[in-house]
Amino acid sequence: MSVEKISVARFELLMDAGFGAQKAGDILIKAFAHTGRYVYIEPMIPAEISPPPRTRPALSGVIIRVADFDLKNIGNDTDIILASQEIVLDRRLDDNEHNPNCRVLLDMGDKKANEESYENVCKRVTKLGLSIYPFEVAQEAKIIIKDLQGRGKNMYYLGMLSAIYNVPEETMIEEIKDAFGKKLSADVLEKNIEIFRYGHQHVSEGFQFSYEVPSSSNGTAKKILIDGNTALAMGIIDAGIKIFSGYPITPATSIMHNLAKILPSYGGLVHQAEDEISAIGTAIGAYYGGVPAITATSGPGLSLKQEFIGYATVAEIPLIVIDVQRSGPSTGMPTKTEQSDMPAVIFGSHGDHTKIVISVGNVVDCFYAPQLARYLTEKLRLPVFIMSDFQMANSYKILDKPKVNVMEKGEDIKDFILEHFWIDRLPDDIEMVRTEQSDPGTPGKMRRVTGLNTDNEGKVNYFAGTNQRSHAVRNEKVHHVQRALKQPELFGTVKEGDLLVVGWGPTRGPITEAVHSCQDQGLSVGGMCFRIVYPLPLMLKEIFSKFKKVVTVEMAYGDELKRTPLAMFLRSKTLVDINPMVSRATGRPISPMTIETNIKKTLKEMKS
Repeated sequence: MSVEKISVARFELLMDAGFGAQKAGDILIKAFAHTGRYVYIEPMIPAEISPPPRTRPALSGVIIRVADFDLKNIGNDTDIILASQEIVLDRRLDDNEHNPNCRVLLDMGDKKANEESYENVCKRVTKLGLSIYPFEVAQEAKIIIKDLQGRGKNMYYLGMLSAIYNVPEETMIEEIKDAFGKKLSADVLEKNIEIFRYGHQHVSEGFQFSYEVPSSSNGTAKKILIDGNTALAMGIIDAGIKIFSGYPITPATSIMHNLAKILPSYGGLVHQAEDEISAIGTAIGAYYGGVPAITATSGPGLSLKQEFIGYATVAEIPLIVIDVQRSGPSTGMPTKTEQSDMPAVIFGSHGDHTKIVISVGNVVDCFYAPQLARYLTEKLRLPVFIMSDFQMANSYKILDKPKVNVMEKGEDIKDFILEHFWIDRLPDDIEMVRTEQSDPGTPGKMRRVTGLNTDNEGKVNYFAGTNQRSHAVRNEKVHHVQRALKQPELFGTVKEGDLLVVGWGPTRGPITEAVHSCQDQGLSVGGMCFRIVYPLPLMLKEIFSKFKKVVTVEMAYGDELKRTPLAMFLRSKTLVDINPMVSRATGRPISPMTIETNIKKTLKEMKS
C-alpha cells in the first residue's frame, strides 16, 4: 500500500445516532494531537432525541481536519467519507461539502435487505464523479459486534481511518484504553480493541491508498485539546465566578455539565434552575449579594431572560449572560449553527438598551471572555453578554495552554487579556445612577433595589430631569467602553485597497484564511473581525473609508431586500454603504473557499 504525504486532510465518519461516531472521532483526534498533528473537529449531531436508525434525521458523525500547521476552521471540503450505511451517506451528500476527488467508503452490510436503496445511492455517488469503495466488516469482527449486542462497529471504522491516515496502531490502542478503561469491563474493553484491530487490518491488507500528515515541527507536547464550551467553563473558574445558574438547553448545556464536575472543587456552586427565568434571577440575586455569578443559554432561553436583563440594567446589578447561538427562530434547528441573535442581544430588552457584547471567534477567546466580562460588568454594573454559537461550542482545537489569571475581583484582570480583546483599561471613577452601591449587610449602608427609575440617592423618582439623567449615566458607561476600544486588527498586509471583508465571532477563522489566500494572489483585499460587537470602535468610519467597498460575511439570512444583522448594524453606526457578501443560514459553517470565491466575484463586479 502506497503512502502519500500531505500537509492537510479533511475526512468524515457518518453513522446512525447513538452508535458512537463522535466517540470514535474524539479518540482519533487525541491520537493525532499526541503524535504532533494539529486538528479541528466538528461534530454532526441530530436535533431529535434518539431518532430511528436508518432514517435521514438519524445522521450523526464527525468532520475532522488534520494538518501539520495550526488550524483555525474546519476547511473547505472533504477528501474521504466513511459511511456506515447508504441513508446517512445520501443525506450527507445533500450538503455538497465533498471535493471532486472525494473517496467514499460505504459499508455494504445492510445491502441484502435494502438492495434498491443501496443501488440508488451508489449511482448517485458515481453520477457526482466520486470514487466509491464498497466494503463489509470482517466476519471475525461481526461475531464480536453481535456478542456486544450490536455495539462496537465504530471501533472498526476507527481502525480503518487510523490506518488510512497512518496513526500508529499502538497509539490508537492507548487512546481507546484511556477513553473506555474506567467505563468498560476488561473483557468488553479487549473486545473493542480487537474490533479496532480488525478494522486497521482491513485497510492495511485491502486498500491501495493511505496518507500521512507530517508531525508539526514544534510538536504538541505542551499543548492542550479543548472545545469551546469546555474553555468557557474553565474561563468561568479562572475568572473567580462562584455561581453558575442555568437551565438545560442545546447547545449551552455542556458548560453546565463541565462546571458541575469541577466548580465545587474551587468553592463554587452549580444551580440547575427550574426554568430560564429562574436561572437568570438566581444569577442576579447572587451578584446583588456580592457573589460573582453567571448564566448561559441559547436563543429560546434568551427570549425568556429579557425582562430580567432590563431589570439588572436599571437596578445596576452586575450580570453576565452567555448566549450559545443556534439556528432559529423559535426552536429552529437546535444542533445547527447560526449568527442571528445579535439584534436580540443588543436591542432585545424594552426601553433604552445599555449593555456590552463580547464575541468569541476561537477557543482562546472562550477561555478569556468570562474574565473580561467580569471586569466589565463589575466596573460598569451593566449586563455583559458573551456570544458563542453551536460550531464554536462543540469544535475541538489544539492550542497552547492559556495563561491563567485566578481573579479574586474584577479589577484583577491582566493587561494581556484586555489587549487580546483590543480594549484599554477603563477609567477608575465611573458615575452610577445611584451613589450607594454597597452589598447587603454593609454596616451603616442601605441600597435600594428596584426596577423603577430612581434619583442618585436610590429613591423612586419620575421627574423628567431625573429620568433623563438616568439614561445619560447608563449610556455614558457604554461610551467609556467605546472610547477604550482600540482599532481592530486588519488581517495580513492590506490596510487600504479595493475590498474590506468584515465579520464577527466564528467567521474569523475562514475569513482570515480566505483573505490571506487572496492577498497571496496579489488581490487588494483586507479583513477584519470584531471581538467586542457592542459598542463598536469610534474609528470604524475612518478605516472603512480606506477601502472602495466594505462587505460582511455572516452565518445569518440576508437577501436583496433584507440585510444581515452585522451589515445593518455597521451601516447604522457608520453611514457607510455596507452589504452582506456571504449571508448563509444553512446551519453549516462558512468555508474559506466560499468566501474567497465571493471575494473574486465581488472584485470582478466592481470593475465591470
